[in-house]
Amino acid sequence: MRRRAVNIQEVKRKIEMLRGKNLSLAVNKGRNRITKLNGQIVDLFPSVFTFRASAGDLVSFSYSDIICGDIQIGYNGN
Repeated sequence: MRRRAVNIQEVKRKIEMLRGKNLSLAVNKGRNRITKLNGQIVDLFPSVFTFRASAGDLVSFSYSDIICGDIQIGYNGN
């Protein structure tokens, strides 16, 4: 099944709505390596957003990573 086309503005708007909420991210790093992180979106910038993992690490991701499917976001409540 073909996925619906998503533009970057729509992704930014959805990420902004999830800011400060408890989330789980599944990050595809290639070659069947998937990293799972729990935490919150901290800051939003024009081309990237930052995510603070519960372990204290601060990681940045681009909005295009979501469009490409390299990042899957799950909502944990809050």
